Amino acid sequence: AEGETSQKKKSKSEKKNTEVFFDQKHLLWFGGICVFLLLIRVGYDDGKGKAKQDDLLDGQDLYEVLEIKKTSSDKDVKKAYHKLAMKWHPDKNPNCEECQLKFQRVARAYEVLSDPMKRKIYDKEQKLMESAIKSNTVSITTSNYHELVKSGDIWLIQVYVDWNEFCQHYAPVWEEVASRLDGVISVGRVNLGRDKGLGSRLMGSKDTVPSIAIWDGATEVRRVRFQFHDVSVDGLIKFVAQAMRERFKVKELKDARDLKTFVSDNRNKVRAVFVGKAGSLEQVSFIAAASKFHPHLALAITSKLSVGQSAWEGIKPPAVLLFRGDEVSDEPAMISGRLSKKEMMKKLNDSRYLFCPRLIAGNFHNVCESSWCAVKVIGDGEKPFASARVLVKVKNAVKPAGLNVSVAAIESSLQSPVLSSFGKVKKGDVLLLHREGDGAVESGEKKIRYWILEKASSEDETSLTSLIKQIATKGEGSNVVEGHVDGGENALTSKLVPDRVSFTQVVFDFVDNLSVEKQIILYTVLLSIGVLFSFYVGKPILQATTLALDQKYLQQFSSSILVSLSSIRSKVPVPTLIIYTGQPRIP
Repeated sequence: AEGETSQKKKSKSEKKNTEVFFDQKHLLWFGGICVFLLLIRVGYDDGKGKAKQDDLLDGQDLYEVLEIKKTSSDKDVKKAYHKLAMKWHPDKNPNCEECQLKFQRVARAYEVLSDPMKRKIYDKEQKLMESAIKSNTVSITTSNYHELVKSGDIWLIQVYVDWNEFCQHYAPVWEEVASRLDGVISVGRVNLGRDKGLGSRLMGSKDTVPSIAIWDGATEVRRVRFQFHDVSVDGLIKFVAQAMRERFKVKELKDARDLKTFVSDNRNKVRAVFVGKAGSLEQVSFIAAASKFHPHLALAITSKLSVGQSAWEGIKPPAVLLFRGDEVSDEPAMISGRLSKKEMMKKLNDSRYLFCPRLIAGNFHNVCESSWCAVKVIGDGEKPFASARVLVKVKNAVKPAGLNVSVAAIESSLQSPVLSSFGKVKKGDVLLLHREGDGAVESGEKKIRYWILEKASSEDETSLTSLIKQIATKGEGSNVVEGHVDGGENALTSKLVPDRVSFTQVVFDFVDNLSVEKQIILYTVLLSIGVLFSFYVGKPILQATTLALDQKYLQQFSSSILVSLSSIRSKVPVPTLIIYTGQPRIP
């Protein structure tokens, strides 16, 4: 009994030690994760935590603030201060924020210039500023930052100081890059010596001058790491191209199969593919121009000539292929030559609606942008461009007559709630919609008038063109059903059903929209969950599976041994001892 009791105590002690061991292991694991996440956060610190309050003087000359000359005496400084302080005093200008700011600037300038020692130091700094690095780029300061650097505008910004040797050495490269990017993206500089508040915010906590980064408004897209990047002119333009690809999620196509997948996965928008040298100025111009139509334009690039030739045999880089149909073979349009951003935007704008998108929830105003809209009723899963190719031709045919008609396709089963608003509409019919009024998209309260053009009259291009012209000019047509949508535009758009999207696509889109920092944190958390799952769930399952396999192999092994012994018992000396090592696979 005493032996049994001691054995129980020993087993409990071993079990307790085992549990403590696993608890410590889990604690170390979680501690490691926390340290890793902390390092990520520190590594991606943008310097905002250490940023000082914006300098009130904003790099302005103190003598200009007090409206005096540099040779003015102390008496003139004091006299000018009293004059401006009385002019901008908050008590004399209530409810005037600008007056209060000017009063504070005057006070700050007087604080420096009224002290002989501070004034002497300031004058020395000004002499250094006279040897400033000259530049044709925009000078960004605290006062004009929010006005210039707006969301949606891509900026290449350098933070520098005039007396830094590396900044002076880098200046010619910067000017050449700015000259090449002129008219493509905005380029500007922040003088850290004059505007420490803004400069330190844009630099980040671990950066040194010159600090260069691509910004989309107040959001940093990509930063130059001088120890890893090529700081030549071509190297920096390549850096800009990479940053813009990341910002607008431009897909890179490596072979003809990638091109086919890209076209088939983005059927509800025009797809633009740049064929040319990777990281070139032409590529930057293409992405900058196409970004103005983002996200209604799907973007891709390829440096492989064979990819472009799979869609257009005689293509010569640099060129842009515009896919407006459902397949690569649906006659893409081509924009060739080295075009400026402005010229590229015009070409893209002319082509972005020369296709037939499907009407789904949320895209009615983008698809039916004009007052007239022709909608082809197709079956679920049918290719819109192939089914409504006649409509695209009709749109181009009526344009010379001054009639702007948008075209679209609508799936009969998926969008049955919308189609019920028009009465009896069959697959193959064309719905001609008209917003009554000036045709501008306003609050969505416009009345919508419609005509149903039956399949028989909508399949011939000539008859369909003349019928649409007749309805547009006279308000009526032969063999058509006419009516008004109950509830107008609001009722119509509210009944549109979202597109069918797979769960995996939703997850991928969600992850793609996260920043790099958040993606790393997400993957770390998922990895932690996987490890914990293996501890608490995977290990018992593995043990149970191993035990079952051991029993199975043990039975097989035992039976095979008995068979082998019975077959050779006449040759085996007696007695015979068979030792089982505990592993059924290795007796």
